[in-house]
Amino acid sequence: MRVLIVGDVHGQHQRLAESLKQAQTDFRIAAAIQVGDFGFHPRLLQAARREGLRFPVPLYAIDGNHEDHPWLHRAWHAGEGRAWKHDLNLIYQPRPSLARLGSSKVGFLGGALHVDRPQNHTWWGGSPNYVVRRDRELAATLFNQQQPDLIVTHSCPARIGIGISGPAAMQPGVAAFITAAGFDPGPPDDCGEMELNRLWADLIHKPRAWVFGHFHLIHQATVENTRFACVRDDLDNPSRTLVIWDTEEKKLLLCPADPSAIQCKP
Repeated sequence: MRVLIVGDVHGQHQRLAESLKQAQTDFRIAAAIQVGDFGFHPRLLQAARREGLRFPVPLYAIDGNHEDHPWLHRAWHAGEGRAWKHDLNLIYQPRPSLARLGSSKVGFLGGALHVDRPQNHTWWGGSPNYVVRRDRELAATLFNQQQPDLIVTHSCPARIGIGISGPAAMQPGVAAFITAAGFDPGPPDDCGEMELNRLWADLIHKPRAWVFGHFHLIHQATVENTRFACVRDDLDNPSRTLVIWDTEEKKLLLCPADPSAIQCKP
């Protein structure tokens, strides 16, 4: 079973559906995973349902930092997830959670720090944009029990050698909205989330792969035999590279969007 992993969508749900349909035709994907910044906003999901949009394969999605988190928290606990699954073929994965896709276990943990606005600190309502300690502790317990083959987050662990570099243009925002608010974003050449750093340290069983988005670029690194991959947000660029998880072989494949170009490679 092949599962396409797609980057930040920011509400472009129709384009995402078209991209998934093309990947279903070209690469026989049976499901997809979206790594956050999906566009969990009431008006966007209401519009999608009103227009009859339905994703062509089951789409598993986490929250990013750019969602309506208070609304998402309320809607999920009110049972709206059942309607999203029925109407849109959308399966929201709360923080933290686990799903079985084919022969693989996949662990999910959404959320990330804002670099372009103040953080949403309404942690007592269960709706901050960033990963809080309780999220991380629950994820460590769940993942150590279930030992997922693949972990999906919105951002990545900082300070463990993944090597994500923060763009120079973002540094004023990092200073104003992250460090000034008391958060540690990690060094500019190995940035990410410190709660995910602590999750990585807490994992007894390291996953085969860990995939994330947030940074809008293609990047790969291997840390302690775990393959980290950042996926881009270009939904319909014909020269883009698709990131696909093979649930039976339990490995990531990199495939050119044009299936006539070259074969997928690990």
